[in-house]
Parts: sequence; C-alpha cells; structure tokens
Amino acid sequence: MSFIRGINYEDPPIRYRGERIIGLLKKLAPEAFNSETVSKYLDVDLAISVYYMLFLPFPVLQMPDARDEKQTIQYLVLSSMLEAPQLRDVRRHTIADSTTSMVASAIFLEALLKELNKLPRPQGGETRSKSAADAEQGLNAENIRESVRKALETARDVAQQAKELTNLAMRFTAGNASMLSLDDVIQDVINLARNTDVKVLLEALKTIESTEAYIRTRKIRSPRGELDGYELGSDIERVVASELALPTDLFLLKFAERNLLLYKKVVSEEYGKFYVLLDKSGSMMGMKIIWAKAVALALAQRAIREKREFYIRFFDSIPYPPLYIPKRVHGRDVVKLLEYVARIRANGGTDITRAILTAVDDIATKLQRSKVSDIILITDGEDKIAIDTIRRSLNKVNARLHTVMISGNNPDLRAISDSYMVATKLDREEALRVIMLGS
Repeated sequence: MSFIRGINYEDPPIRYRGERIIGLLKKLAPEAFNSETVSKYLDVDLAISVYYMLFLPFPVLQMPDARDEKQTIQYLVLSSMLEAPQLRDVRRHTIADSTTSMVASAIFLEALLKELNKLPRPQGGETRSKSAADAEQGLNAENIRESVRKALETARDVAQQAKELTNLAMRFTAGNASMLSLDDVIQDVINLARNTDVKVLLEALKTIESTEAYIRTRKIRSPRGELDGYELGSDIERVVASELALPTDLFLLKFAERNLLLYKKVVSEEYGKFYVLLDKSGSMMGMKIIWAKAVALALAQRAIREKREFYIRFFDSIPYPPLYIPKRVHGRDVVKLLEYVARIRANGGTDITRAILTAVDDIATKLQRSKVSDIILITDGEDKIAIDTIRRSLNKVNARLHTVMISGNNPDLRAISDSYMVATKLDREEALRVIMLGS
C-alpha cells in the first residue's frame, strides 16, 4: 500500500531507504521492539512514508484499505503528522535534504515507539483478541495524535542539529562542483546531533565563520593557466584573437612596443601541509578551549579549500594521536573531525617543544621540499622552548610556525615564530586574524 501519492513503494532505491531507516531504528531503540503490539505496526512502508512526509514539500496522503487494521493505524500516524503544528518546524530542516530527512525519520519513529510503549498495557490472559488488546493498550486516535506530537518535538531539535552538520560539511567544499554527502554515515550524524559538546562547538563556529576570509588563494602567472583577465604585452602565445585581425604593420608596432592585448593566465599556488597544534592543558578550560576548537574547524575548512593536507593534534604534557584529513575530503572525514575535536577535554600540563617536534616529524613523513608547510600553534602556555632545536627542525622540513598566544606571552615562541599574535577577547575579529595567518 502506497500511503503517499506519487511514491512507488516497490522501487528498489525507495525500498532500500526505508530498510535503512528500520535498521537505524533497531540500533537506536532495540528495547522499543520488545512490545509486539506496538512494533507490529512499524514496517518498511511506514518508514518510507515518514521519510517522504519530511522530504517532500507537499506530500499527499492516500486512504488505505479500511479493513486492514495495520494500515489504518499507520494512516492515523501519518495523518496525525500532517495535522501537528510541530511538523512545520521539523520540515524546515528536512525538505529536499536526504540526510536530514533520514535522521529525522529515525528519531521520530524512535520517539514514537517509546511514547506508544508508555501507554497502558493489556491486563489478563493471552486469550484476548488482538483488537481488544490494542484498545486496552491505548492505540486509539487521541493517544496516537498526542504521541505523534511529542515525537515530532523530539525530532525537531535533532533535525536542526543534523541540518547544521550537513551545512558544515557543504561549507568544506564551498565553490566546488562536488558536494559532500553524509548519507553513508547517518548513524554518526545522529550521534553528533545528540552530542551537547558538538552543539556548543557549532554555535561557537557560527560566530566566527567568514567564507571570504579563508577562501583566498595565491595565484602565479602561467601561460598555460586559467583565464584571469587581460593585460598588455608581447607574448604571442597569449594574444587575443582580435589582435590577429589588425593590419600587419600595426600588429608588429604593438608587438615591438609590448602593447598587444593578451589573455592573463594564472594557476593556483600549491601549498604544503597545514598543521594545527592545539593546547589542551588544564589552563585552557572553559571559553579558551571552545574558541580554540572552533578556530581549528575554520582552519580545516581553509586547508581543504586551498587543497592542502590537514592535520590536527592536541597536546598537553604529551602529544595525542593526530587526525588527518586528505586534500579530497569526504563526508565521513568531516564527521571524524567533529567527533575528534568535540570529545577532547582540557586537562594536564604543557610541553610545547615536544608538540612542535612531533608535528615536524609528521610533516617529514611525506616531505615535499618545494612546498611550504604551515604549523599553527594555539596555546596559553608560558614554558621554556628549545629555540635552536625547533628552529633547525622547522628549516629542515621547510615549515613556518605561526603562534596564537591566548591571554599571555611567550618570548621564546615569539622569537622562533614566523608570525605571533596574542588573543585576549576570543571574539570573531581575533578568530579571523588566526584564520588568515600565513596567507
């Protein structure tokens, strides 16, 4: 039975989407399937219907066979969704977005199952008829409508967070032809959408983001590059076709005077690795670590847009395992980055020298001498630095050190850094200055 007009429930891709939602649901709420009376109404058809109720701009319901008890209950759930004022708030984040619609569908059905399982259970022996048991359990129109409204409220908050996650993934490749998809990591997206640390991090990131600030790339003149305007000169290979139509004497005169109209061609300068070292010592607790994490995510976006390999490593008295993002980023890479950054807590001591030397070793593993790598160190530590050792190591791998000192001063770092800034306000303006370091 197709509950939504225009949707072929037997189409394999549509069927697969419904099966994925059911699979997600079983992982999210396995205990909710223990109630046979409630879970028997949940099947792939209902999952498909809920998905397209959220995905389509104007879904149109079709009446089921009134003699089929299961279809009647399912139709009541769907019609209750259409009637609920909360549906508009959910659909604001899900319309025409497959990832967010999948997330919201799974969360809605999970919450609905839990609400229905809270209803009074039938009493007495097992000889009661199924319809009587259902009635005693409370599967009537009013209880279903109330359960649907509560489930939509639960789905609304998660859908909003999931939408912000998908928007973040899209911003990692803004301006490119390809778009990231999170459809293959829906379970991870749901986990992140429910993570309060991720919510705080995304809120902080929204206050400092500026696409114009880190989408710039340096250009190099090249006769075989891409068109970037016009200029005057004598390079015959780049001459504009209209110049060839000039009389021979005039053309030769303009050539001798280097006054021919030429195509201006450029190529983007290639960069080395982009490395963020982030201090997680105990003194970085509170706003310091939140601001630093948000800046690190913005720096990751800059690295991807500049087509650079990106590393991020936290450290205190010891360096912790790094996260690596390749030049060609995928949806799962963005999810891993968020998980990695969000789970870190500030505690421990500080050993800046060891952290920098570890970053240099990472860069040296795939050294491309002709390309300059950038290490951005974000810290509030004021310990002594092995200046000569670090300087030799940086020169060996052709890396620049950019230090961001949070509410403090470190003369040793100032001495060896290619750029050095002090952040005290931890606001948008200071964040954008960090994002532009080394550009």
